[in-house]
Amino acid sequence: MAVKLAYKAEFEYNNTKFIILAATFVGTYGVAGAGDLLNLTPSQNNGVDGGITDPNFSYNSILEQPPTVYGILNEDIGGSYVALHPNAVPTLKNLGLLMYEPGGTEKTTAAVYTAGELAGSCLLLIGIPGQQ
Repeated sequence: MAVKLAYKAEFEYNNTKFIILAATFVGTYGVAGAGDLLNLTPSQNNGVDGGITDPNFSYNSILEQPPTVYGILNEDIGGSYVALHPNAVPTLKNLGLLMYEPGGTEKTTAAVYTAGELAGSCLLLIGIPGQQ
């Protein structure tokens, strides 16, 4: 996997629970059209499967179901930019992080990340609406 996620913060707004995750990139890009698949399960892992490198018990309840509210808070990845994209049937392990080169072309499958992308990071906002 080519994305590592680190927990940064959590908050609640308008009956929706959110976590903020910092994404950093390593190695090569995933599959064009699907992106790098993120593993949002709140389990102990070391980030090798796109998962959160420092799971915190307090946000386990936030990530009990696939996110329905998500976005990018900021990007500092050498002029490239990213977008979150749910794939097929959403699960906690198949939210895609798509990477676009400056100019708007998506990275090709297995493309090596640039120096700016490897040195940078972006903040992701992941939310689960509460029961209405």
